[in-house]
Amino acid sequence: MDLTTTLFLATDGLTNGAVYTLVGLSLVLVYTTTRVVNIAQGEYVTFGALTLASFVEGTLAPVVYVVAAGGAACLLLDLLRARANGRSLLRPLASYLAAGAALAALTARAWRVPSPLLQMLASLALVAALGPIVYRLTVEPTPANSTVVLVIIGVGVSMIMHPLALLLWGADPRAVPPISEARLELAGVDIAAQSLFIMAFSLAAALALYLFFRCTLTGKALRAASVNREGAQYCGIPVVMAGRLSYFLAAALSGASGMLLAPLVTAHYEMGFVVGLKGFVGAAMGGLVNYPLSVAGVFIVGVLESFASFLSSSYRDALVFAMVIPILLWRNSRAGADLDEH
Repeated sequence: MDLTTTLFLATDGLTNGAVYTLVGLSLVLVYTTTRVVNIAQGEYVTFGALTLASFVEGTLAPVVYVVAAGGAACLLLDLLRARANGRSLLRPLASYLAAGAALAALTARAWRVPSPLLQMLASLALVAALGPIVYRLTVEPTPANSTVVLVIIGVGVSMIMHPLALLLWGADPRAVPPISEARLELAGVDIAAQSLFIMAFSLAAALALYLFFRCTLTGKALRAASVNREGAQYCGIPVVMAGRLSYFLAAALSGASGMLLAPLVTAHYEMGFVVGLKGFVGAAMGGLVNYPLSVAGVFIVGVLESFASFLSSSYRDALVFAMVIPILLWRNSRAGADLDEH
């Protein structure tokens, strides 16, 4: 293996790691705020890529109907809860209508105006909206359930979203143009500008999330809501909104991952499942609570995957998934030291 090949594989691995970083961060974000291991996180990657592909093709993304139906169901549940608790119905009604109107306006604009920026913003907004909808319909009604039950709920959500993507978009892959067609040459290695953009965005997102949870009052409140739900409520922290916000941000991160990955591959209904699993492997290195270590873990996964594929394409996924057991054993041995890490 010469230097040029090594640099090429390293660049490819870092690009893959940057894609997995966004999914890994979303897993850490959800776990540190809700204590839920969201197995379905990779499905947002699929929805992000295919939603953007629909706008690029000039068609209305079918996920609009899913968001509308899910939003209506959430509104009905919130109205029933407000009525049962003797609270005003105007507040949830006004907030849902305002959010729906803003989302509808952005979607209509992106559908009619062929602007890449508008298309990406509308795609990101639609996929991000799925996060709190899923949380409201699945996790929020059962906050006291055990971790095992919540994991099973996540598996169930994944089993619904995966065939739903096939139903909405079909099995045919869809092409998505890159943000920039420019290419750079480094030490004889041709690097796409899209790859550099993915790396920059992923690192910026990781830094922003780390600072958000470490330095802002809102971030600390989100973490407090996961550590002690009742104590957070006594302190005036809106625990319900904390869960919805974490799912919103996590869905946005994973959706952005799919949108950035789609130009390098093709958008199809199966793309998010494997990306989600590899993001989980990397995030597991940080125990799902440590942002810097999780970011390092997903980049290690990406680089190992790239070099393994050079030896044999059959090793590409096998090596990554073979890391799961030793990682979990290592994390279990450090469980006592990491108990209060979050």
